[in-house]
Amino acid sequence: MSVSANDSTPLQHVYDFAALTRLPDAPTSVEVTPQRLLSGPDITSGKSSTVGAVLRGRTIICTLGRQGRGTGAKAHTHPNEQFNFILHGAMVSDIEGDRVVALPGSLLHTPGMAVHTGLACPDEDLVFLAVKDTRSGIVGPPVDGRYDGPNCLPGFGSRTQEAPVTTAQVIEQSRAMPPGPGVRYVHEMCSGPVGPAARSSAHSVELVGLPAGVRGRALVGERLLVGVLDLEAGALIPRHDHPREQFTFVVSGVIEAEVEGRSVTVPARSMLHLPAGVAHALRAPRGARIVTAHDRADVSGPAAMETFPG
Repeated sequence: MSVSANDSTPLQHVYDFAALTRLPDAPTSVEVTPQRLLSGPDITSGKSSTVGAVLRGRTIICTLGRQGRGTGAKAHTHPNEQFNFILHGAMVSDIEGDRVVALPGSLLHTPGMAVHTGLACPDEDLVFLAVKDTRSGIVGPPVDGRYDGPNCLPGFGSRTQEAPVTTAQVIEQSRAMPPGPGVRYVHEMCSGPVGPAARSSAHSVELVGLPAGVRGRALVGERLLVGVLDLEAGALIPRHDHPREQFTFVVSGVIEAEVEGRSVTVPARSMLHLPAGVAHALRAPRGARIVTAHDRADVSGPAAMETFPG
């Protein structure tokens, strides 16, 4: 749970997911739930295999989720939208009639109330950053109402009696399936043209007006803005503040941050949380890739994302 700071103990703003097997000792800027199976007390009475620690702020909730290969979440839904940034492995999902596969470096967006699944492809365990707005919690109920274990691909979990499949076979099977509604849910987050126009669950924009040595792209969703930024060695996002909460996850490299005049280090696979109005600066001494999320309460339209505050 969240703990208020006293006069002598500064709030903790940096969260190393590997260390969140228990509550932090220091007062925290967010509500922290230590690492656990997210959808139930044990694997046989949940609806997903996802394990992770949860950070909940005022407008954003997130986890660094892990799924064993070939397993994942049954068809479910929740009121809040979800962004999954894939770090390792691949995720296969059925979303409102469309089958999609998200590979490392891509961002998978699921709108609020969309019926969807999400499983680790067979070849490797899956690691992904899940970011949601706080209209609901980090998990949603299964569509069939049954908490009877996770979803599994052939050869895994409850389906070990079947012949196992490979990731290549899952992708090939997905391509051979009858076409669904054709909505774009998976976005490659490298800089450059977006590609051919398509129906999309979120608005993708190339970021402009960024400091020297910083480039990136962002998705504008229903409630949240999620950007993926690459910072060259020595790149600096100068000291500033803004009226919206910010979560910044370091994918690779290290970020040196100034938070209200105090220096903190944010290593890879760690999260920096900045409440609304908190002055901060970010520097990448040796280069870094980050995923940064904001609520969009003060944004009037998708074009407003083209100048990203950082």
